[in-house]
Amino acid sequence: MCQVWTRRLCSPLDMELAYVCDWEKRQKNAHCPSIPVVCSWSCRNLVAFTTDLKSDDNEKDVSHMIHIIDTEHPWDVFSINSGHTEVISCLEWDQSGSRLLSADGDGQIKCWSMTDHLVNSWESILSSSLDRDPIIALSWLHNGVKLALHQYSFF
Repeated sequence: MCQVWTRRLCSPLDMELAYVCDWEKRQKNAHCPSIPVVCSWSCRNLVAFTTDLKSDDNEKDVSHMIHIIDTEHPWDVFSINSGHTEVISCLEWDQSGSRLLSADGDGQIKCWSMTDHLVNSWESILSSSLDRDPIIALSWLHNGVKLALHQYSFF
């Protein structure tokens, strides 16, 4: 379930519930610990968040998904099979809110972009790998051309 709260204009401290989205309930597996959800909110009021989806056929086959919601139309969810091989550890929007970075625990970084400026159409335009070192933080630099990132090195 996701909840979105809005602030009242008369008082900056008063918040009221704008809407609630209920997701389909899946049966929990006792053998798999829950994985923390990573999320990021853009200046265009797009919310990106991650989930992991297990295959019904093979318990070990996991798809690392990125979901994007336009908060003005929260009932429309666009889901991307990210192709990441490990759990997604970071999501970060650029300043325009039209490109999204995703990084995982295997050192893989992907840049996603809207196709034809459509919120419901995304494609991976760039990817890079950092020799299996987990990415724990990343950010766009001011002009949106370069990235700053922090990786966890075991050595």
